[in-house]
Amino acid sequence: GQAEADGNGASCCLSWPSPLALAVAEERQAMFKNRSMEIAADADDGTAVALPEAPRLGWLAALRAAAAATPDGLPLPDYLVKHYWWAYLWRPAVWFFDHQVIINAIVFGQYRKLTNETLRLLQPHSAGSTLLIASAYGNMITKLAGALAGKPLTVCDVAPIQLEHVHAKLVAAGLDQRVQLDLMNAESLDYGRDQFDTAFMFLLLHELPPAPRRRALDEMLRVLKPGGSLVLAEYGADAHRHWFHRVRLLRWIFGSAEPFLPSLW
Repeated sequence: GQAEADGNGASCCLSWPSPLALAVAEERQAMFKNRSMEIAADADDGTAVALPEAPRLGWLAALRAAAAATPDGLPLPDYLVKHYWWAYLWRPAVWFFDHQVIINAIVFGQYRKLTNETLRLLQPHSAGSTLLIASAYGNMITKLAGALAGKPLTVCDVAPIQLEHVHAKLVAAGLDQRVQLDLMNAESLDYGRDQFDTAFMFLLLHELPPAPRRRALDEMLRVLKPGGSLVLAEYGADAHRHWFHRVRLLRWIFGSAEPFLPSLW
């Protein structure tokens, strides 16, 4: 339940539920208890007083609250907590979705093709410093770290659990010393101007609402060196040709899971 850091980056480790979530719950309970005592002290003798009780959260709200707690207080974006908590903030789901067979099924069997084409565009053998904005499920990061052969790779993400998870994968692959992990929001990067030779996003833009999407792209361009490479791996707008879009039920499911995809197209 502590934030850990090494010389090459940071990885935030959260227990389930997180200590911060438990502390918030205890603080709320204490607040209502103190208020109850105040009301009782002010009451006249013989007066029946209805003491306030701490509100009980539903199971869904409780999961969201626990997942959204961060050790350093960095606020998570509203859209992430509201629409994607179940995929990126809930620990059982993070474990589930990061299996190669699962993430490959989510992208309709195209994961290897997506990663290979992204690596080709990144040109790791001739790349300089590389920045990945937002972590990615699957073996994308470990493949890139290996292909860079010691060249600097930085991965930033706003969710501590994602950094914790990718750090564990890098350790297992013996690549943790090659990658710097930073906790920050893509909309307001702490990096300096013209800092990276290459910057890329892997299946991130379609999950951002329009305004955060523009801010994230602006930040991406700001930290990229003049003449550097910008790579975006994303879904294509092929609604009229792809069989998936011709089935109304599947189209509805996809639209529910990815509510901001139409605005990207």
